[in-house]
Amino acid sequence: MDKQAALHHFKEHHFTPLLKLQLDTLENKFQRCQDQLISDFNNSFRNLCMHILSMQQQGQKHPIGYIHYSFLRTQMLEQSYLYMVEAYSAEWYEDDSDCKLTYDASWAYAAMSTMLETLEQERKIYMGTITSVDVERLLLESVPFFHQFVNSLLRLGMAEVVQMPEYLAIHKADRLAIRTGEYRDISENLYVEDQVALLADDVREQLMQSNEEEPFVYENLKRLSLPHLHLMQKDLRYNDFSHSDLRESQFHTCILIGSIWQRANLEGSSFQGCLLTDTDFRYSYLKGVNFSGASGQAYREHGLRVPGLCGLRFEHANLDEADFTNVHSFEHAHFEGASMQGTLVPRKYQQHWKLNETQRQSIVWTE
Repeated sequence: MDKQAALHHFKEHHFTPLLKLQLDTLENKFQRCQDQLISDFNNSFRNLCMHILSMQQQGQKHPIGYIHYSFLRTQMLEQSYLYMVEAYSAEWYEDDSDCKLTYDASWAYAAMSTMLETLEQERKIYMGTITSVDVERLLLESVPFFHQFVNSLLRLGMAEVVQMPEYLAIHKADRLAIRTGEYRDISENLYVEDQVALLADDVREQLMQSNEEEPFVYENLKRLSLPHLHLMQKDLRYNDFSHSDLRESQFHTCILIGSIWQRANLEGSSFQGCLLTDTDFRYSYLKGVNFSGASGQAYREHGLRVPGLCGLRFEHANLDEADFTNVHSFEHAHFEGASMQGTLVPRKYQQHWKLNETQRQSIVWTE
């Protein structure tokens, strides 16, 4: 067996099955220990904000424009699973005033140590054709599969940490973005905050003009008055509509993956046929909202599980008289503290959703 054939066989019969097993185990842990993991992240973020403010009070740090959570692949081979957390001014990488701490993500990456030990033993049956360097390369290529869990956890915790007094106290640039990704490489927004208020009319126009070639994504659309907004087949993934007035609005067959609507007023609105994977409606007013035909389909391909790890979040929302008929892939939806008086729900979700007795009695179950 030549080198390439051996690598292909090793990857197919040893590496890939082991990776799948470890990702399945990690996903179970992610769901089971989510509250504690978010609490640990909150504490880490609080320490970062205190460090930023201390530097600012000493005149050592300009207003913050970026906070970046970075993983470093090379350190992971040394079994160091610390993310570098850096705060920059609006100049980003040109800001030479170091402000950094670390975030311990070993909860997500510890499986890599187990994999390394197992694969080191299994490569020996290839009589020297597969080397330790080959095993390390495969592990480094798998890092994004583990990072997706950290990314999802940070997203879930973000709404709470940006309300902390320690975060509110730091001096911020006109726009602050909290991002995550590989160190000084590709990264994505987790949260965006503008200090200068956006104009609702301008945002409405931008939303209406967006299309497949120029999607309107990852934007801060909080605290805007946008009632009676009518949008069809728009890509609006990861936008943050929190605290906005969107009464009687129509989002028809829109892509709303990872969008945030916390404490928004959506009374009488419609999300018919929308893709709502990982959408966050916590504490929002959803009375009479039409979700019929919407989908929460999770992405599952070759180890990738994002979007889909966060689930649909409806905790503490008002869902009275909302319509969930004909929704698809809503198994991983969360309703703790939600009001569901007269809510229309397909009977098949009785066994999937964790509901209290009051919610079960309030719901109108449909076939």
